[in-house]
Amino acid sequence: MNLNSKVLVLPNICGIHLDLTGQLTPTVGPSLQPFYNTVVENATPVPAYFSPSKAVISESGAETRSGMVYDQKLQLQFPSADPLKVMRLEAYLKVKFIYITLSTGMVLFFGRNDYFQNTEPKKSVSITKELTQITYTVKSMFSLGFTNGSFDFELPEDFPVNFYNL
Repeated sequence: MNLNSKVLVLPNICGIHLDLTGQLTPTVGPSLQPFYNTVVENATPVPAYFSPSKAVISESGAETRSGMVYDQKLQLQFPSADPLKVMRLEAYLKVKFIYITLSTGMVLFFGRNDYFQNTEPKKSVSITKELTQITYTVKSMFSLGFTNGSFDFELPEDFPVNFYNL
């Protein structure tokens, strides 16, 4: 890897999918970032409504005796006047994994805290008369990685199907 080469893309969040059932394993084959990326099987991701300009993902790391520990946070907002707000909120709170689709075609995987995920994201809710905000937080042993569904990940480029969207 050449650390001197520029990163020429500044992605935007353009899609969120929530998953309640997936099973995950780290990648072992050739991929963008073996071990750090995740392969999800038996998943049933559901598209989630959110205000795109209000979706925020952040990550910070701190050195510990065991190595770096990353605090990852995802905030989603939608209008509180939603007639299905309570049902929508209950679904958002049952989440196990979150797929964050970027405008670059990559899919960030939110929710893997170690080699095998052993704890779900922590959730908090803040509601005003205008907005409902859901915040997910995870403490992880490594930075956010990508998952199947990202371009050039676990599939050859000439393969015509994207399994993430099936």
